[in-house]
Amino acid sequence: MSTAPRSAATSELELVRHEYESSLSWRVTKPLRALGRMARGARAGSRAAPGRAGYDSWLEHFHGDTLARIDAACAAGAEEPFALFRELDADLWALLLTQEYDAYPNIRALLPDVPDPSLQRLWNGASGAVLAAQTKAFYVKLRERFAEHSAVPLGEARVLDFGCGWGRITRFLARDVAAGSLYGCDPAEQILEVCRQSRVPATLARTDFLPESLPFDERFDLAFAFSVFTHISEAAHEACLRALHGSLAPGGILVLTIRPPQYLELSDLMRPALESLGSDYERQIAEPRYLFVPHAASESHPQYGGGEMTYGETVITLPYIRERWSTMFELLEVDLLIGDLHQVMITLRRK
Repeated sequence: MSTAPRSAATSELELVRHEYESSLSWRVTKPLRALGRMARGARAGSRAAPGRAGYDSWLEHFHGDTLARIDAACAAGAEEPFALFRELDADLWALLLTQEYDAYPNIRALLPDVPDPSLQRLWNGASGAVLAAQTKAFYVKLRERFAEHSAVPLGEARVLDFGCGWGRITRFLARDVAAGSLYGCDPAEQILEVCRQSRVPATLARTDFLPESLPFDERFDLAFAFSVFTHISEAAHEACLRALHGSLAPGGILVLTIRPPQYLELSDLMRPALESLGSDYERQIAEPRYLFVPHAASESHPQYGGGEMTYGETVITLPYIRERWSTMFELLEVDLLIGDLHQVMITLRRK
């Protein structure tokens, strides 16, 4: 057996793989009853220990005057209180949404509560400011692409978070979208209850795992699905695409994320898919490929709806999107997110 030292690059890759797989394994094996307990305690938990990270000093020292004015306006019952935050820098907005500060109690009372860090990690693998930073990067790019490709201003748009989870991204849009025009849906009722208890300012409804349509009558100018198509079977993704197409207004914008092909080599869970490609890997991933490995079907899995398991790990190649989605959508942009390179952002327009 060789005793030669491993390269720094190899060691770093193995560390990333270990940390990711440990996080993912924990996320998918927690039973639903644990999620239910977290849902019941979501609001209480977020208020129990404010100021955990001590962000008061940052907020007061650098933005004290601005935030004091907004806090006073919140206390006075501003007619459109979320609009008060529209001019703030996106990083400042993200930090306020963490609720990890004691100052500005009226701002904290208005903004949605944040679930317990354990639930955040259960659903997203991170929590607090680290998760807020990842979310902010997608949010900023989402606004940018919508402004470029839609004739409808975001402030006048109907917006849907498809697969909203606990409202991690939904809440970011609360300052941009008019009251009553923000929507969210998810197939897991327990996580929707977290949204409700956290006071996420959106119309919420449960969708099916393989939806024939979405649970809203409205037509949307923008729909987004972060880390949804990274996890669903080919049949489920076809159902979701058809439902989203049917719920978008003519020319509506759909933004979603997919995995890069390199994810096949990074995730041990994708090993069966990687092995199916054989030795001709480079040519195979340059072709239309939908590679899905289901998680184990179990009642304890938050995304299991009975019958066939349609949730797992997924890699969709760009040639597949260009070939198979073109009847319903025009591909507009492909963006890398340096803060989360395993989520590649795809912007499409409804045909």
